[in-house]
Amino acid sequence: MRHLVLAQARAHRGRYVATALAVIVAVAFVVLTLVLSDTVNASITKATAAQYEGISSVVTPEGPATDPDRTLSAVGAAPGVRAATLDVTGPVRLADGASGYGTAATIASDESMRWQRLADGRWPAGDGEIAVGSSSGRAVGDTVTVADLSGEMAPASVTVVGVVDVAGSPLAMDSGQIFGSAAQVRAWSGGSADWEIRVAGDGDAVRDAVALAAPGTEVVSGEARATAVSDAHVGDIALLRNVLLCFAAIAVVVAGLVIANTFAVLLAARTRELALMRCVGVTASQVRRSVRGEALIVGFVSAVLGVLAGCGLAAGVVAGARAADAPIPLTSVSVTITTIVAGLVLGTVVTVVAANGAARTATRVSALAALHPLEAQPESVGESWVRRACALLAMAGGSALLVIGAWVSNVLIACPGGLLLFVGVVLASRRIVPAAVGAVGDAFARAGGPVAALAAGNARRNPRRTASTATALFIGVTLTATIVVGIGTLKAGAPEVVDENFPVDIAVTATAEPVAMGGSARLTAIDGVHAGTEIASATVTVAGTEFSVLGVDPVSTASTIRTDVRLPESGTIVLERSLAETLGVQDGEIVEVGGGTGMQNLAVAIADAGSPDMISMGDLSAVDDSAAPETMWLKLDDDLSEEDLVAVTDEVSRVAAAAFPGSEVVGAAKMRQTLENVLDTMLLIVAGLLSVAVVIALIGVGNTMALSVLERRRETAMLRSVGLSRSGVRSLLVREAVIIAGVASILGVALGLVLGTFGTASVIGASHVGLGAVPWLQLAGIVVAGGAAGIVASLVPAQRASRVSPVAALAG
Repeated sequence: MRHLVLAQARAHRGRYVATALAVIVAVAFVVLTLVLSDTVNASITKATAAQYEGISSVVTPEGPATDPDRTLSAVGAAPGVRAATLDVTGPVRLADGASGYGTAATIASDESMRWQRLADGRWPAGDGEIAVGSSSGRAVGDTVTVADLSGEMAPASVTVVGVVDVAGSPLAMDSGQIFGSAAQVRAWSGGSADWEIRVAGDGDAVRDAVALAAPGTEVVSGEARATAVSDAHVGDIALLRNVLLCFAAIAVVVAGLVIANTFAVLLAARTRELALMRCVGVTASQVRRSVRGEALIVGFVSAVLGVLAGCGLAAGVVAGARAADAPIPLTSVSVTITTIVAGLVLGTVVTVVAANGAARTATRVSALAALHPLEAQPESVGESWVRRACALLAMAGGSALLVIGAWVSNVLIACPGGLLLFVGVVLASRRIVPAAVGAVGDAFARAGGPVAALAAGNARRNPRRTASTATALFIGVTLTATIVVGIGTLKAGAPEVVDENFPVDIAVTATAEPVAMGGSARLTAIDGVHAGTEIASATVTVAGTEFSVLGVDPVSTASTIRTDVRLPESGTIVLERSLAETLGVQDGEIVEVGGGTGMQNLAVAIADAGSPDMISMGDLSAVDDSAAPETMWLKLDDDLSEEDLVAVTDEVSRVAAAAFPGSEVVGAAKMRQTLENVLDTMLLIVAGLLSVAVVIALIGVGNTMALSVLERRRETAMLRSVGLSRSGVRSLLVREAVIIAGVASILGVALGLVLGTFGTASVIGASHVGLGAVPWLQLAGIVVAGGAAGIVASLVPAQRASRVSPVAALAG
């Protein structure tokens, strides 16, 4: 039997191209994902382990009471210790024209323990000198103002004397990275600083000696510490790998559908061969083993090619990332045994499992089938009640969860609902697809004449096969449409959500001294700044309850904020709805508001949930004459480009640093721009990933056309005999493919529209999603592309069918 399987595999190797392509693409996708994940993992581990290279032990404190200097002295005196250094790392405030935060780290005084590489200048030699990372944008000779986090110490001006090369390291992503002495870092970071002691020595004995010399600390090997530090960076990479593997799983599922169709084609072409084998004594179990054996061979060979293709693609991606100077360091391609085995097993198992249905069908071929025409008997259109019940329950339950999730803006409810609805539609596709194909086919028949009518009839003649083929394309189109609609509606609605949560483009907070009324005029004079206002805050009392309010000027505030909130008029106090309920007051009710210096009777104005509690600046002065503005809100001009936005933000930071020393500048304007760029990038990446599944599905459409050609050889011959030309045969099959691909695309886009819209509503709220935000042109393009893909997939089978002469076809 083994020789028969090998002989059949060799004899029919040309017919396995579709299966091989599907397996190669799916396996290559999986292997590419795993190889890139391992490559990034290994590269980041190597980059973050630079300070632990050649280190035998690392000492870390087990509690805050441990004194680092005393511990360093004890460790340095331990037997076998060649060198020891104290590393301190902590956050600092930087105020050198653009207020922000950075990270300070120490430079070892012992050159043998210094892991940093100097790119320019020299190492710091005193408290007034620092080194900066090469990604900071600063150069030797620049002055940086560094302040401690608590604000208790006066800001210190230090000079940049060196630039540390952080290229290829995660430190390159922190533009605020600075390096100085341990005393500097601890002073700037205060209680937020972390420390550890790196120890150089030989053997495990040194680690034991260090542990004895430093009680109250944890002592681990340098290798273990390097692994722990790199894991913190690799966590996001692991998440990305899992997301990519989800898309790979989609490709594998679609490949399984295509493989099942491919083996159905092969068996239809070999009906007489299998029947003759049964005539000479081959048993049903041997036929099953024969088909599964062929699947095993095809799957394994294709998996090998897929693994090679995946590794080659990974090498290309790494080379491209190096050439583009990607921020993630990629040193060399990391291919593990686990990845290779996973690719081989996946491709082989998926092929064998997908071909199992065809193997069972092959056992039903009787010896008498050799006397029958080649055409397969029509498949039953009936479905089991279990499948129907499961489909209805999944669709009903999924729809309910999806609506509830969108209504309450809870994505955790909507996600399982969308998945259930999708599964339900797939289960019901054997009923939905033939019905839709029939409706579309009838429309084609009325508009396209007899050939179109024949194409429509052929498309719905075998509902099971048509549904399975359409489902493969339907899955890819649905996911693509879901992402397109989701990102399109999210891009349209997200700015409103950002405006509600961050109604101010830029906020400048002066920490040193209050801002005089009208102080924002210095900032609104900057080109690109549209309006500004000053904001004060104070604590007031109503009905014995203390709470904070914002003192605002209603006129200037209304022209500054980007969302519609209820602003206080003179003689009113705006209270957020939940606070008003806590106080037991109603809209319009007069309450007595007390402050630090007086009392005032004000009318209550209740605002929506999430709105700030506000009072007019004049009324705030009446109850607390010490309240003074300390924050300025700014609104930027609309439709600023990304470059203009950066320029305006930098200018605001520069003017604020000069006019209001120690001020902090934060805002949401750049967030909006970044969000749009991220969504655009996500759309391109996800569309590229899902296109893999669509390409595999198109192979399935070609398989269905090939099966249709085989099963209708005599029918085609009869049509040729009564006058249908070769071009007519080609047109017949092309139109049939267009109907199937078009229906799959339309259904996929329709379901994707539902899933994408409700999914976005569950994230940002239904009130922020409108039909005008739906990318209708892109969805129409997907439908047109699906129909065009059907044409491309049918060309080869159609050409093959047109070449068969009527006499040969009638002979069987």
